Amino acid sequence: MAVEQFETVIGRLMRDKSFRVKYCEDPDGTLESYLTPEEIRAIKTGDGHRLTLLGCGEKWEELHAALCDGHPAD
Repeated sequence: MAVEQFETVIGRLMRDKSFRVKYCEDPDGTLESYLTPEEIRAIKTGDGHRLTLLGCGEKWEELHAALCDGHPAD
């Protein structure tokens, strides 16, 4: 998957509350049309190494805060 596509999805997860809610309800279903299974797994598990390789390393803390405990942040 293109880095730009991955960054777009990460951006939506951080800024778009309705997208975060949908992700919390069905992570795989929400992301499967955008990302590969490996990329989805990296987001769901917080695989820092893989996320860094995908270009999200510096954004991971902010993304984790937005997704923390399955409660989408405002």
